[in-house]
Amino acid sequence: MKIGLISDTHGYIDAWEKAEMVFDGADLVIHMGDILGSGPFNPRYEEYNPMKLAHALNSAPYPMVFARGNCDAQVDTNALDYPIQAPYALVYVGGLSLMATHGHTHREADLLELGGKYNLDIVALGHTHVIRLEKRGGLLIVNPGSAALPKGDEDFPTVGLFEDGLVKIVSLTDGSEVRSLAIG
Repeated sequence: MKIGLISDTHGYIDAWEKAEMVFDGADLVIHMGDILGSGPFNPRYEEYNPMKLAHALNSAPYPMVFARGNCDAQVDTNALDYPIQAPYALVYVGGLSLMATHGHTHREADLLELGGKYNLDIVALGHTHVIRLEKRGGLLIVNPGSAALPKGDEDFPTVGLFEDGLVKIVSLTDGSEVRSLAIG
């Protein structure tokens, strides 16, 4: 089972095109929000093209799951073939239980509580544009960073990948593995 994890594309088609190379052969891709809109506080570069990104996402060769981010507007749902779920999306696939959320509406304690309530293996979130990969009890928490507008110490675009029992953070700059952590 190969599952792609992506967040905070903010309408940047080039971010998705780079991510597609990492996601090649994926069984599923999960987007943790801020899909098409840039929001008033993010810069807009030449590659910003939300309609082209929507078309590319709709044409992806694998199923997609979307969680709503704070920059995702109701009108964005008209451009995508899949629903944008809020406040989170629950995914049960291949014996794995995962919650995808943007992360802007939940405190840390809420995430841990939901992890127990739904017997989750993974909570995947975005919003901060900063990589996070850690275990809290039996729950793995992953933020793949931003595919388009990275922040933090690792100031390069990244995505996440679940494969062979590992969650990996992968650089979109050079395809290298930045971090990894086993599930379980």
